[in-house]
Amino acid sequence: MDLKCKKLDCVYNDKFSCKARGIDIGHNLDCNTFEQNQNLTSEQKQNVSKTMFEIAPEYHSFRHNKNVNICCSASNCLFNEDGDCCSNGITIQRSDDCAYCSTAIHKCID
Repeated sequence: MDLKCKKLDCVYNDKFSCKARGIDIGHNLDCNTFEQNQNLTSEQKQNVSKTMFEIAPEYHSFRHNKNVNICCSASNCLFNEDGDCCSNGITIQRSDDCAYCSTAIHKCID
């Protein structure tokens, strides 16, 4: 499973890759595992949206994380199977004050 994270100020973020042993996605798709890092490196302080055309950000190579458990409370997500994510990988996006799963696909319920 490939775990990408664009929330650079998270303690589990390592060059856009999540190194947490487990991830908890809430019912509203928030990443409940997100933990603010108080000691940011220069890579974590960069504002990628402003500098991406000046200096390319350094990405960590693909990590196969088959032992990572992703708990998901988003009952309307297609990848949620009895509270566990069955996706091949997830991406955590950033917003100003939170992190959220952008991989979710909403189920079509008749």
